[in-house]
Amino acid sequence: MSFPKIIYGTAWKKVWIRLLTQMSKVLVLLPFPQQRTTSLVVSAVLQGFRAIDTACQPKHYQEKLVGEALQTLYSEHGIKREDLFLQTKYTSIDGQDTSQPLPYDPTASITDQVLQSFQTSLSNLQTTYLDSYILHSPLRTLQLTMEAWRVLMNLQDEGKVRLIGISNAYDKRVLEEIIKEGRMIDTVQNRWYEGNGWDAAVAQFCKEHGIYYQ
Repeated sequence: MSFPKIIYGTAWKKVWIRLLTQMSKVLVLLPFPQQRTTSLVVSAVLQGFRAIDTACQPKHYQEKLVGEALQTLYSEHGIKREDLFLQTKYTSIDGQDTSQPLPYDPTASITDQVLQSFQTSLSNLQTTYLDSYILHSPLRTLQLTMEAWRVLMNLQDEGKVRLIGISNAYDKRVLEEIIKEGRMIDTVQNRWYEGNGWDAAVAQFCKEHGIYYQ
């Protein structure tokens, strides 16, 4: 399966309002509770985007609203599921806001957490499969990371996920250990900017191994 050249990201899609406090005369930006994810995803696809990135992480993403946008596109604009590339992520407990509802039982094993999060994502996105499913980051230990990775491998073997990968992986040694499992990583999604030296080592590793670098 070929990768899209550009992907629409759905994190932090909130309305911001400006408030001037009477006491301090300081300009403050506060998040307005209304989420714009649905309308922005619809607009993005109608403007030509065919790939969407999200995550099962209520702290920063509203995956269910992405699913609502998809239904609008299917029913009102003639877009078909097979026209789109959908990518989402399993986010470990370290990346979740535990004051919000979690997409899995945090007391469960990592294997069960990934499977529960996967099912939550399918339900939120109202789909039966994912084009790409990635770990939002390495987990606390390499052992836990590998446990989660093996679940992704199994989902790929079962045909429920087409491509698998990892995000926020800035140590190429983690990628090297993953590859030792006998399955090539399909994609790595990292921040690429001057502040991290353009992620040179990982980007080069991906280039050498034919890994799609997002």
